[in-house]
Amino acid sequence: MLVDRHFPHTAEIHLTVVDRDFHGTGVGTAMVNAIEADAHRSGVRLLEVKTLGASHPDPGYARTRHFYEKCGFLQLEETDLWGEHTPCLIMVKPLPPVSSDR
Repeated sequence: MLVDRHFPHTAEIHLTVVDRDFHGTGVGTAMVNAIEADAHRSGVRLLEVKTLGASHPDPGYARTRHFYEKCGFLQLEETDLWGEHTPCLIMVKPLPPVSSDR
């Protein structure tokens, strides 16, 4: 996984790669959980991921969207950020504020 920090309160999962032989084994979920925990500890309030939008019929990306939805990401917006024939779906996951009693 590659993560970008755009602002102190936001982080974007820029790239996630799990060998196809390990899909469905919990590896991807564990990676998202680790990124989320690290982001939360550093004050991130909103985690973002961009993927191919549902208006494109690619079945692989349908599985990708489903994975992120299972991880708690919400579909926010589908745009033409990547061009007319490559719809970009922006998904976000709000994170709880860092506890002030640390």
